[in-house]
Amino acid sequence: MASMSITPDRDAISARFISRHLPSRYFKHWLNPDKCCIVGAGWRLSLHESDVRTGGKWRSAGEGGDSGKFTVAGEYLEVDSPRLLVYSWVASWAGNVRTTVRWELEASSKGTLVRLRHSGLAAHPEVAQSYRGWPRMLGWLQAFIEKGETIEMRKPLSA
Repeated sequence: MASMSITPDRDAISARFISRHLPSRYFKHWLNPDKCCIVGAGWRLSLHESDVRTGGKWRSAGEGGDSGKFTVAGEYLEVDSPRLLVYSWVASWAGNVRTTVRWELEASSKGTLVRLRHSGLAAHPEVAQSYRGWPRMLGWLQAFIEKGETIEMRKPLSA
C-alpha cells in the first residue's frame, strides 16, 4: 500500500510505493486509464483523450462517486518516458481549481519506486480534502500491474 504525507505548508500531497515491475509498465498504464484501474469500483470512465507530449492536452470524463458526472483535464508540462510525467490537473468536483501532478518512476534493484506529488493546494484547503484518495488509487494501479486486478474484481467502496 502506498504511504502518503502532506507538506507542512499544506501545499502538496505526496504518495509513494515500491513495485517489482519496471517503470515503463507503470508509465504505459497511467497513460491508458480506461485499460487499467485508476478509477475505483462505482466509478467509470466514458472518455479519455491524451496527446502525450509537452504542451499536449489530456481529458477524462465519466461518472460515479458522490459527484455524479465528472471531468478532469489538463496539459502535459513535462514528459520524459518512462521516468517522469508532470501535468496540470483541473477537476470538476474540485471547483475547477488548477493544480499540478508529478509522477516520478525510479528504477532500483528492488524494482520501481513510484512517487506522486499533487501540489498547488495551499490556496485551496477545501480542494485538498478531495485529493486524499491518491494512496488508494495508487494501490489500485499497483494491484492491476502486479496481480492483474481489474475494476470489476474490486469490492465496491463502502459508504
